[in-house]
Amino acid sequence: MFRAITRRAVPCLLALSLPAVPAVAADDATNVVVVTASRTPLPAAAAPAAVSLIDRETIDRRQSAFAADLLRDVPGVTVSRSGSIGAQTQLRIRGSEANHLLVLIDGVEANDPAGNDEFGFEQLTTADIERIELVRGPQSALWGSDALAGVLNIVTRQPGDDFTARAFAEGGAFDTWYAGGSAGGRIGGARVGLSASQLDSNGTNASRQGGEEDGYRNRSGTLTVAGSPREALDLSFVARYTDASKEFDGIDSGSVDGDGNFIPGTGLPSDDDSRSDTQYGYVRAGGSLTLFDGAWTQRLNAAWTTTDTDTLDRDSVGSTTAADKYGLYYQSSLRLTGNTDTGTGQTLTAAIDQEWTEFRQRGQVLGPFFPGGEPFDPNQDQDLRNTGLVAEYLARPIDPLVVTLAARHDLNSEFDDVTTWRAAGAWTFAGPATRVRASYATGQKAPTFVERFGFYANQFVGNPLLKPETSRGWELGLDQPFADGRVTASATWFHANLEDEINGLVFDPSAGAFTARNLDGDSRRRGVEVGLTANPAASLRLSASYTYTDSRQPDALTGEMIREVRRPKHAGSLNAAYQLAGGRADVSANLAYVGSRSDFFFDPLTFAQSTVRLDDYLLADVAVSYRVTSTLTAYARVENLLDEDYEDVYGFNTPGLGAYAGLRASFGGDGR
Repeated sequence: MFRAITRRAVPCLLALSLPAVPAVAADDATNVVVVTASRTPLPAAAAPAAVSLIDRETIDRRQSAFAADLLRDVPGVTVSRSGSIGAQTQLRIRGSEANHLLVLIDGVEANDPAGNDEFGFEQLTTADIERIELVRGPQSALWGSDALAGVLNIVTRQPGDDFTARAFAEGGAFDTWYAGGSAGGRIGGARVGLSASQLDSNGTNASRQGGEEDGYRNRSGTLTVAGSPREALDLSFVARYTDASKEFDGIDSGSVDGDGNFIPGTGLPSDDDSRSDTQYGYVRAGGSLTLFDGAWTQRLNAAWTTTDTDTLDRDSVGSTTAADKYGLYYQSSLRLTGNTDTGTGQTLTAAIDQEWTEFRQRGQVLGPFFPGGEPFDPNQDQDLRNTGLVAEYLARPIDPLVVTLAARHDLNSEFDDVTTWRAAGAWTFAGPATRVRASYATGQKAPTFVERFGFYANQFVGNPLLKPETSRGWELGLDQPFADGRVTASATWFHANLEDEINGLVFDPSAGAFTARNLDGDSRRRGVEVGLTANPAASLRLSASYTYTDSRQPDALTGEMIREVRRPKHAGSLNAAYQLAGGRADVSANLAYVGSRSDFFFDPLTFAQSTVRLDDYLLADVAVSYRVTSTLTAYARVENLLDEDYEDVYGFNTPGLGAYAGLRASFGGDGR
């Protein structure tokens, strides 16, 4: 009864609760600096874009093991998980594709070139994350192809001058164990930090039938070294490594019995022994030099992203996909007049981004499947080079106004040169500090290695003739504080058109598998993000979010505009955080609502495509913690408190109710 009432009531409450998680979701916007809304750091209150922040305090209070669970609450974000703990997890921003979001980890581009340029959010645990910064809207003019819909910046915990050590351990549902630790401080003339964590879970059954559990293991570690050999020079080195293994259920496409007769399958996931083992590595080394009393700043960084995934499918067919991306990045920022951080002034920034990417695929040669056809050979090596030339002008002609103009020209070894640009501004009115922001931008996304050359037996064959996707869009936002700053509301209205959208689910009868093609006409994404935060008392913090998204694309056969799959029209969240026992205890309650969506289903015999409906759902989580001593905290949480039965992807079950408990300890530093 409670669940039925709540399902009907919560969407209405969300719609009436005023704007959602404001442009800045955590911290005081006047003190926080964001680093991806411009090529130069800006105070969050001056950023002419929709920005959401999740700080370490929020991570500890919510206790979520995976960053994706926290990002569900951010306006404009849709999360799709294909099954159990550790299953493929995609984030879509404002109805865009999962590979339209650039993910940075400590300044390293972390999107996987061998994984369709998507970031594997199922691998991102929260043990060593200090802050998450999300900038929504087209950012290609600043950050290139992967940033067509936004930029997500992950900042790990940085070592300080004082020695600090932390450790935690927890266990709970689905035989899940999660533990880790970190230590950092000054060694000689450098600040050095090291962290490591491991998560193991038996998981749950992803398929609708059977009882086989799909397990998951994740080991992650980060090394950071930073120092200033001279006053104006800062140097840093960071290396992060993740080793993950997961079991998953493949699609039942049919089988052949002992007499050679074909038995049609269900076209849905079914229990099997498919598994994948993945290694991710991210390395960055570089520094910054500041001259002329801070007027001229130069940055030079070298970065390396490496990924390697070994997959064994239900038919015991093994394959490997791997990639290496090397980058050299130089940026020069010159403050022409004044100081753009604190008053009026102008800053001109120029940057050169040089990237080399290599893609490798290995597997069994199969076929031919059709008379006169060639065997399918997945074994290949591909490469791509790209040079990005960036210019940005940032100005405060008068103190309440921030204006930024940016342009980028990309020279690609495989595609025509492309230029993208962005114009944005924000005006803060006196008195109630009302802020109006607006932007117009173009973007582009180059076809991925997988879309062009990928091969997966009986499933997908790449199309090397694909064209880049291009976009143009605008947004208009309002941020409004009330009650002497104790309440902050925001709203953002956005609209974007995408041309030559790549559809990776086009069946090619000649190949007997799916392929990728550019769609004719424009796809359209539009909607409204609204949010609210309130501090009615020193011990109580409330927040709410609501997003309306209308995301449509041309039908590949008829050309009519249809809703894009796995994008809900309505989504939102409510959160309450309360401190008691003199600040020693914290209670956090969270509701996340996801409206109904569509998805595709393919007949396993004819490959005919049909549209199916995914029901709406409501997730409730509760977390409590108690500081036993100044160094030791006990905590517990319940996820999916209502034991909601839901699917983010058609046919893939997700975990039900689960309870977890643990301890965390900290020594030295600020005690966090």
